[in-house]
Amino acid sequence: MLLLVNLFFVGLTVKFASIAPEGSFWYDMALKIKQELEKDQTTKIVVYSGTAMGDEADIVRKLRIGQLHAAGLTSHGLEMISPEIRAYDIPLVFNSWEEFFEVRTKLFPELARRYEKKGYKLLSHFAIGFVYIFSKSENIWGSNLWVWIGDTLAEAQAKELQGIFKIVPLQIIDVLQALATGIVDTVFNTFYALHALQWSKFIKSYIPMPQYIYSAGIVVRKDVWDKIPEETRRRGEKFILENSLSVEEGIVKLEKQTQEELSKRVRVENDPRKIEELKNALEKIKKRVIESNSEIKDFYVLIEKELKEIRSRKK
Repeated sequence: MLLLVNLFFVGLTVKFASIAPEGSFWYDMALKIKQELEKDQTTKIVVYSGTAMGDEADIVRKLRIGQLHAAGLTSHGLEMISPEIRAYDIPLVFNSWEEFFEVRTKLFPELARRYEKKGYKLLSHFAIGFVYIFSKSENIWGSNLWVWIGDTLAEAQAKELQGIFKIVPLQIIDVLQALATGIVDTVFNTFYALHALQWSKFIKSYIPMPQYIYSAGIVVRKDVWDKIPEETRRRGEKFILENSLSVEEGIVKLEKQTQEELSKRVRVENDPRKIEELKNALEKIKKRVIESNSEIKDFYVLIEKELKEIRSRKK
């Protein structure tokens, strides 16, 4: 959906896009940011949601050419701007939400600095949720598993999970139709995102092993950000960061609530031998992602250092 601007507005217009569907927590966050930045009437925000601007790869491409100026992206899209973000989504790294929150807060200034070097202002980084494997099939193992085409994690998943599943690479905007038609049986997702994207209506079973915490963030082209009046930037930066963390807090609650509701009607796939096979594959995915890119590897070292300190304090 496009929120139309005043045709007679002569200030700075910022075009913002996200694949978040209307009615979701993330879409509501975009509307609140729009309202906050438009208060002084020097800046107008145009919000595109859902599939209006295509998949995240399309959004990033449009950011680069200036057709869009800002975006709410998952780490899939953020990786295309600067790959360090992928270090947070490596399987079997974080044991809890709290670990992620503490590491994210500590390392956010460094992550933002790296995005700024690439020409973008990273305004927030927040968790979407723990990712699980869900299926419409009565037998998950060997089913057609969707992986999000075009990023480092998906490439590693495709290589290490073949044999356990049949891999089907697709853009995320094609998954709902693929589930409906049977091209895809099985998907990676978080509990709330599964609901927000309307995939949950197909789901009959899931594997109860959390794999990694998926994350997202809000970025704006630095050249556009610098054109926004200084007071608006100062107020907006504070608001966006605080609002993102508030949304994150709400998502944690929704994740738990959605998990409880979905668990009442779907089967838990708990074959110990198969789950151990999956865990071994995840270890290989972890290693493959870390070694795939020097910037990811470098940032993962920082994450690992923070985790060691956190865990040592708890002993």
